[in-house]
Amino acid sequence: MTSHPDRRAGLMAAALIVLIGLNLRDPITSVSAALAPISDTFGLSPISAATLSSLPVLMLALGAPLAPVLERHLGLHGATLALTALLTVSLALRPLDTTTMFVGTVLAGLGICGLSVLTPQLIRAYLASHAGLWSGLFSTSFGVSAALGASLTIPLMLATDSVRATLALWAVPAAVATACAAIAFARARSTRLRVSLVPATTTRRRVRLDATALSVTAFFGSQALSFFAMTAWLPTIFASRGMHPAEAGWLLAWMSVAGLPASLITAVVAGRRPSQSVVVVVVSVLSAIGLAGVAWAPAALAGLFVAVLGFAQGAAFGLAVMLIVLKAPPHGSIAGFSAFAQGIGYAFAALGPLTLGVLHAAGLAWPVVVSLLIPVIGIQAVMGWIAGRPRPAASVTPVAAEAAAGNATHG
Repeated sequence: MTSHPDRRAGLMAAALIVLIGLNLRDPITSVSAALAPISDTFGLSPISAATLSSLPVLMLALGAPLAPVLERHLGLHGATLALTALLTVSLALRPLDTTTMFVGTVLAGLGICGLSVLTPQLIRAYLASHAGLWSGLFSTSFGVSAALGASLTIPLMLATDSVRATLALWAVPAAVATACAAIAFARARSTRLRVSLVPATTTRRRVRLDATALSVTAFFGSQALSFFAMTAWLPTIFASRGMHPAEAGWLLAWMSVAGLPASLITAVVAGRRPSQSVVVVVVSVLSAIGLAGVAWAPAALAGLFVAVLGFAQGAAFGLAVMLIVLKAPPHGSIAGFSAFAQGIGYAFAALGPLTLGVLHAAGLAWPVVVSLLIPVIGIQAVMGWIAGRPRPAASVTPVAAEAAAGNATHG
């Protein structure tokens, strides 16, 4: 399938893809950047704060099967509308009290996961001939979202003098995405355009546990574990070294900003190659260097090593999205493959923030705790090497082959 024959539908899908991406990280980084004042406001213990940081990632894992089920009953656009609305409501719910903070975080994680699973389907359905470009733009919008959440939360708290009001403001961009999803849904209904997935039971049967599926899943999980562990604790790590909380929050934003060009450029460049394995290894080496610098380098070099880490993490995520789009198995729905890779991958990633928090609470110094992520990057490199190898010709889906060809021509 090439780009959708209705050009306006393709443009609408493109806008929706970017708007979705812009809302899939700020619900997480806005909490990470202000974990101390949020803990004070809602009376959270250190373990409760670590749990709050881990909940979104855990929900990303548990929510993966939700997206194909919703799509089966509501269609692709109907499911997208339902999930953007869920995200908006959950973010508005969080600031009310301690209970709703946790409930809203759970619901936000489910919404984020569902949208993460369905968006590759939008790319394949409407923009397949430019899959590398749009995978990169989608992952880049994630980085913008992460940077906005990390950089604006503390200033907004200072401006509003309210933790609760600041958290509530993050429902506004989600409402914009919901409005766009509603327009796309209404237009799809009026023109009888319904891009459907195969039924969930068929999808599950067709996600074969071959080396490609397992390696894509392991690569996705490894890069996500490193990203969410650092997203949850980077400001706390540098604040513990005497850095002002606002400056530490800006470092988290800087990590996200540094990943913006990487997520786009790497996905486009790698998508033009028959194999992505070498690119994966280079990116993984950079991740290990960045983590080592964050753990052990002097605070004066924090900006440099955080930038290296952010660049590598942005590139890894762009590669992960692109691999899902290009490596989905033959004759099956991409959503089933995406749900499997992201569901299992995020379940693994959920160990990151919680484990780091628990290990530090048990008395391990932050440099030692951060260094424990480097072996995870080793797994990322090995699994990414396997995932990046070309599928045999008989195993490549027509859409994946078409997308790869389109990237080589137009990327």
